[in-house]
Amino acid sequence: MKRAFTSPGSRAGLFLAGVILCAVAFWTGLITLSQWDNLWVSGSYTDSYSAYRVVQFYDYYAGEMSELIQREKWDGTLSYTDRKRLENLKTMLSAENTNYRVEIHTQDGTLRYTNLPDGDSMDSVSAVSLWEQTLTQGDELFEGDYTVYDERTDRSGLMIYLGDGQYVFSDPSAYIGQYNGYGYRGDSEGLGWSGGYRLSMDSRVVRETFTIQSGVQWPLTVDDYFQSDYADYQILQKYLPAIAAAAAVTLLCALWCLWALCRSAGYRNGEEKIQLSFWDRIPLDLYLLLMGLLLCIILSGGDSITYSINQTAPRMTPFVGLSIFTLMGSVLFLALTQTLAVRWKTGHMFRNTLIWRLCRWLGRVIGEASANWSITKRPVKTFLLYLLGTAITTPTVVLVPIYQGYVLWRLCRWVRQWQAIREGTERIVGGEPDFKIDTNRMYRDLREHAEQLNDLGAAIGSAVEERLKSERFKAELITNVSHDLKTPLTSIINYVDLLKKEDIQDAKAREYIAVLDRKSQRLKKLTEDLVEASKASTGSLTVVRERLGFTQLLDQALGEYQEKFEKSGLTPVLTTPDHELYVEADGRHLWRIIDNLLGNCVKYALPGTRVYLDVRSWDGSVALSVKNVSRDPLNIPAEQLMERFVRGDVSRTTEGSGLGLSIARSLTELQGGTFRLDIDGDLFKAVVTFPEYREPEALETPQTEQP
Repeated sequence: MKRAFTSPGSRAGLFLAGVILCAVAFWTGLITLSQWDNLWVSGSYTDSYSAYRVVQFYDYYAGEMSELIQREKWDGTLSYTDRKRLENLKTMLSAENTNYRVEIHTQDGTLRYTNLPDGDSMDSVSAVSLWEQTLTQGDELFEGDYTVYDERTDRSGLMIYLGDGQYVFSDPSAYIGQYNGYGYRGDSEGLGWSGGYRLSMDSRVVRETFTIQSGVQWPLTVDDYFQSDYADYQILQKYLPAIAAAAAVTLLCALWCLWALCRSAGYRNGEEKIQLSFWDRIPLDLYLLLMGLLLCIILSGGDSITYSINQTAPRMTPFVGLSIFTLMGSVLFLALTQTLAVRWKTGHMFRNTLIWRLCRWLGRVIGEASANWSITKRPVKTFLLYLLGTAITTPTVVLVPIYQGYVLWRLCRWVRQWQAIREGTERIVGGEPDFKIDTNRMYRDLREHAEQLNDLGAAIGSAVEERLKSERFKAELITNVSHDLKTPLTSIINYVDLLKKEDIQDAKAREYIAVLDRKSQRLKKLTEDLVEASKASTGSLTVVRERLGFTQLLDQALGEYQEKFEKSGLTPVLTTPDHELYVEADGRHLWRIIDNLLGNCVKYALPGTRVYLDVRSWDGSVALSVKNVSRDPLNIPAEQLMERFVRGDVSRTTEGSGLGLSIARSLTELQGGTFRLDIDGDLFKAVVTFPEYREPEALETPQTEQP
């Protein structure tokens, strides 16, 4: 299925559009929500939320002024700071300085303060707000007493703690401070704490309640907060419907861009499989941390940018700063949304986190520890005992070096015993299976391991002895059977030879005699090869190494096989260096190796092909490689071809015995050489390597330097 926005250009355009739409939708939506109440007001400022918000702003100062006035009445005077604060509040709330109007009455109706001009009343005030404030005098009473509201009497009072979990509800106006408690002062939201001095036995807790009625004088006559807020209100009333409509449209468009980006996230042109980018491979928690750091950098960088703009264009400072911050925030938001979509599609949103990996690692560690507890419990217990001993000996100070020295001595002893086991293992593996490791006074675990190695060495010695005995038995069996076969075989060959000398006219009889002669000679050759292969494999042949000219010996062998090569349709191609190469080998065995290789070519090479013989000297050795094309398919491994009685001719119609290559390898290894076969399709390659003969260097008499 073809997906939209999978090309880099379309994706970049969609991303840019999404950034702009998100930024616009954010600010238009924020303005709309902040002015939501004003959105439904039809032009009257005094009925709007904006007017009531400014009234509440001034109410805070009116409440503070009423508290200072009441404190002055109770105490008879105020501190210098409070007196100056009261004067400033009266100046700020005077009718000459603000459009805010306020009247403060006590509970009995006494007017405590008003800023209404003479002849005016609260009836001419708009956006009227009415609220009460209760002030209580009484300081540093018992912790746990507090003011509560009693629904039965419809009044507030002090809940006095009497001790032993007992409380009593009392009217603060008539309460004599027999018990200590907290004093309180009221505000518009309820009661709060106040500090002060301890009540004496004859002191009273006094409370005063005020009614505060406030509003705004309309029309506005003074340039204050109401005036500036009213100017903003008029502008918003003019453009607020358009801003709200823009917020709805841009929000829908931004959501569509977000949906399109999430739907096409991870896909590339012409590919149905999701492709993870570099950012999608970052662990999610690390990615969120990087996003947070980047946001902090944007915020800190925004201060510098705002300061720079403020120096040149102060009016543009808030707009530019907020625009940069919003655009960068939109970029981070869309990038985060895209990578979350890709992670969700691939199903590794939570698995690709550092916390998940840590939990998996802890789970794996705990699982391995549980599975191997039977093995690890001993070192764990030993370590815990070491910690316990350290904790016990540390307070004594004197026993610490003694305990630590004892632990070190035990460790050194364990290391020595382990070293003895390693040395014993090396000797057993090195060819001394009868060697026994001394287990006297060893630690239990090491002693058990050493005893197992001793048993293993004994088992290896028994196996080696049994194998040698079996090899000797097979060699003796082959030798004896071959010897027993030689006597009747010799008689058969002799009688066949006598029949050949008789004047027999029957053609069939002469053909039968020829077959008997050929088969008896083949049987004689097989018997000789079998005996030789047995002796070569057991190493019972005598080897006399001497200096031999390898290329000369190879030329002689090719001369003897020239007629056989021509008869088989083979052409030998010999490559030798310009000089003679000498090897250190037994001449009789080396001749047999070359004879077997050349005979193998005559028997199994494809007629009409070439046989390549290459002699080279390399790295202190002389190597002969023989390559030919097989007549029959070589569909068996090279190692199997060198086993006894295995032939490349599966039908076994040739005269080979299957022992030639096995004998050649055994004789080569017996003389310290190497024998290797390589098969590549029908190409057969045999490589024989012998150590090159080196003339012994004359001993040089050391010369002393002349002084």
